Amino acid sequence: MIGAEVKTAGVKSARFKDVNAIMQAPPLALTSGLNDMALDNPFLKVTDPAIVRTGAADMSEDWMSAKNGERQTLDDYLLEQIYLEFKDVPLRRVLIELVSYLDEDGYLRTPLKDIEREQGCSHQTAEDALAILQMLSPTGVGARDLRECLLLQLDAEDKQEPLVRRVVSRGLKLVAANDIQGICAEFEVTPDQAVDAIAHIKRLSPAPGSYYAQPRPRVAVPEVEVTIEEGLPVARIMRESRVKIDFDEDYYADMLKQRDGGLRRFIAQQRRDYDWLDFNLKKRYEVLLAVSEFITSAQADYFLGGEMKPLLVREAVSATHLTAGSVNRMINGHYLQWQGKPIELRKFFSYRADK
Repeated sequence: MIGAEVKTAGVKSARFKDVNAIMQAPPLALTSGLNDMALDNPFLKVTDPAIVRTGAADMSEDWMSAKNGERQTLDDYLLEQIYLEFKDVPLRRVLIELVSYLDEDGYLRTPLKDIEREQGCSHQTAEDALAILQMLSPTGVGARDLRECLLLQLDAEDKQEPLVRRVVSRGLKLVAANDIQGICAEFEVTPDQAVDAIAHIKRLSPAPGSYYAQPRPRVAVPEVEVTIEEGLPVARIMRESRVKIDFDEDYYADMLKQRDGGLRRFIAQQRRDYDWLDFNLKKRYEVLLAVSEFITSAQADYFLGGEMKPLLVREAVSATHLTAGSVNRMINGHYLQWQGKPIELRKFFSYRADK
């Protein structure tokens, strides 16, 4: 239920049903979350990366930096994006202040009129700043309530689902109660359409900031390796860091022989959940590789023995055609391996270039 997920947003199995968390999670956390999800889906098989199977104890101490033990807060993550994306103008100052009003789940609970009065800014400036805040990662941050939080996440999806938006707009109580018949009656849809809509909504994050509120180890496990080939740096996804999933087709075929309608719908939903997860996991590595390839190209001088050149996120956005949110999710907490040592991708970017 939506209400239950709000209370347990820090639990990995709930968190990793959110596509942004799949993109954001480093390999150890991703593997743990996927294994938790496999407990709920009898057809899902998770193959742990080699680096997980061999254990962190096999890693050299040089692969752990002093900062890795620190916990990046939601405020830190948002402020990094703001400094990367916006020049030092009055609107940015209000935007920075808005961040301080967010609760640990990423919601803006303070009425906007109170913030306007406290910060001495106009209503239009506050509205503009909030609109920008709601475009940052994690998607859904800056929402005033659960409904707005989920709608922001739907807005960011490539494929729009009108029924899902309608259910979020005026049927969240039915979703919380898992009332399939109620949704069928209210929105004039079939049970299968209702089940799909509920599943879609439950994949959204009801607490987008909760990932940053949880204490978690920051082990520097590189997922990309940079090597020099024919005089140029080349980036590749490391096989030993990549988690893989499979679907038990034989067991699925046997279970589909059951005549119980409710059971068949459950089984079909497990297949759809796997397809969704498989698609987004592949997309995660495609985005990671695209960002890493941009870095190796833009930082070619560094990899060839020169100086590191501070980059801006908007340069990566222009080169890769990804969104700023996608780039930010990938450069935070993700590492490439260069000459046997891990480097966090965000080390290649400047956070104060526009000040």
